[in-house]
Amino acid sequence: MASVTDALISSGQKGAPVRRVVVYALSRAAGGVDEYVHQALSGLRPHASRLVAIVPKDTAEADRARLAHTADRVLESTFDGFDPAVYPWAIDADGIADRADEIVLTGDSWFGPIGGFDSVLERMSKGVETAWAMIENAQGEPEAFPDEGFPAPNDAWLWTVVPGSAVRSVEWVDFWNPGRRDVPRERTERGFVAHLRSRGVTVDYAFPAADFPSGDPGLFTPLLLLDAGCPLIRRDVFTRYPPFLERFAIVGREIIASLRERGFPVDVLLANLSRTVPAKALNTVGGMLEVLPGLGTAYDPERPFRIAAVVHVSDLEGVDEILERLRHLPSPYDLFLTTTDGKRATLLQRIVEQSGAGPASFDVRVTPANRGRDMSDFFVGCRDVLLDDSYDLVVKVHSRRARQKTVNLRRYFRRYQLENLLDSRGHVEDLLALFQAEPGLGFVFPPMMHIGYSAMGSAWGGYRDDARELCAKLGIHVPLDVISPLAPFGAMWIGRPEALRMLTRHRWRYGDYRSRNPQRYRALARVQERLIATAGAELGYHTRTVLTPEHAAISHTALESKADELFAMTRGWPVEQIRLMHRAGFTGHGGVVALSRMYVRLNHPRAAAVLMPLYELAFRSFVAIRVVRSGARGLVAMLRGRPTEGTV
Repeated sequence: MASVTDALISSGQKGAPVRRVVVYALSRAAGGVDEYVHQALSGLRPHASRLVAIVPKDTAEADRARLAHTADRVLESTFDGFDPAVYPWAIDADGIADRADEIVLTGDSWFGPIGGFDSVLERMSKGVETAWAMIENAQGEPEAFPDEGFPAPNDAWLWTVVPGSAVRSVEWVDFWNPGRRDVPRERTERGFVAHLRSRGVTVDYAFPAADFPSGDPGLFTPLLLLDAGCPLIRRDVFTRYPPFLERFAIVGREIIASLRERGFPVDVLLANLSRTVPAKALNTVGGMLEVLPGLGTAYDPERPFRIAAVVHVSDLEGVDEILERLRHLPSPYDLFLTTTDGKRATLLQRIVEQSGAGPASFDVRVTPANRGRDMSDFFVGCRDVLLDDSYDLVVKVHSRRARQKTVNLRRYFRRYQLENLLDSRGHVEDLLALFQAEPGLGFVFPPMMHIGYSAMGSAWGGYRDDARELCAKLGIHVPLDVISPLAPFGAMWIGRPEALRMLTRHRWRYGDYRSRNPQRYRALARVQERLIATAGAELGYHTRTVLTPEHAAISHTALESKADELFAMTRGWPVEQIRLMHRAGFTGHGGVVALSRMYVRLNHPRAAAVLMPLYELAFRSFVAIRVVRSGARGLVAMLRGRPTEGTV
């Protein structure tokens, strides 16, 4: 059997056209093949004498057919996701080795091309004298954070090139032989290159780490790579754990801006990331908060939107303010008001008629009283509006009183929600300009309100399992954030109706919103509220959050102060402090049991792995017994005709 060194020397002649075969592996196809894959394949096509695409099993027929328009052959692997073994399998299945001077092993782990492949291919493929890879990683695999929802990514290989005859070599066969003990157990791209070098094979890099101030320039210095002419950028620049990226000042927003300036269609990038990265994590990594100046200079009045405003009203006191703020919309809109009381509906109609607020038309709808409030009226009472292709955008706001909140909190809540969405004509025009500039923008709403609220760190509110169950039912595959979702807490937003299709195509009923209905859903309105951005992400729509300059100042200073206090008692970078607290677990009220539990988790993790499930079982049993006893006391008290503590 020939060695790879012999193959390297004998492959091709200088000056002769290179027969280049590209083997492109897809790591996922759930929900469809993303547009950035077609973008990449179209960029590769002019440089490949043969292009082979490998898709996971159960890839939709329509996706395979579209890939076949660009690729010479589409092979379906037997794996659910990506496995490096698909490369030798595809090479054997297609008989590539006999018709290639060089074989490019790559896949959907990068965005590109950025500026084209011509320069790097001309520089690296002269004479096909060596194996080569695109970007060197001399630093090793970055740290993973599986407990935080960010395990080590199982991505396709970035870009490694070998001579066609090399696949017959002993080095190639040994690497893919699962029985060999002298090769890496995990068939990673970095391990493959190291294996070739350990056998005396020369492997060059188009962009060696020595040319950059980092051992892993693909992750830590992507902007310098782009400046050096690299035609692609790694996906995991955007998919790693946000505090880890922040630790090394890897700023996704400026990377995306650089790609946009270089002519790369960032909409395809955002569509893929929306479908594969938890929504709040993407919002953080991409820096997708917009502080709108309120000037309206970016809005194009020649491209107006057809707008429907859906307003739920249970408190008439807030109606005048909402109608006044809707005047800031720069184009005519249709107004749909929902309420659960016939008399209130009559008053609403009179208020709108006398206000001169200026909707092109309005419709007052009386809906059944139910626990879904504005969300049930939106998804049930106004389903026809949401499915009507007559509208480009829907403004969803409401006027309802949170009776359990203080006066200050109620006042600031309304300010925060309505001002950040409908503050002034210039502000609204700035906001709508975002939709004009980004066809893939699905929703805009204020960030999670933290002044006067304790939702940060627990904003799922115990509904994450319910959300996961609902996602499975609706066919939503986007991963969920572990701590808190990106959601319009307060249930006010502006968005595209088509971005809601994963939620609106299901025919909800008012009965689904009952608080005690085990045959349907628990607290459905709250679950839907937490899944707005995620449902849009499944269809490739991304979300941006918005603030006025005033609310940005109020929010940031308060948030900075709270973060400073929270980090004061732990050492290290924030990512290290966060990991420490996650390892310790929930503090509870700081009692003996909670502190003992944290001590065991931190200092005796093996014992904790055994003891914690027993503790959880005991705790849940204790809670269940208390609930039963409390219910029994309440029943006895009711029969005796007197209240007891806890039932008043």
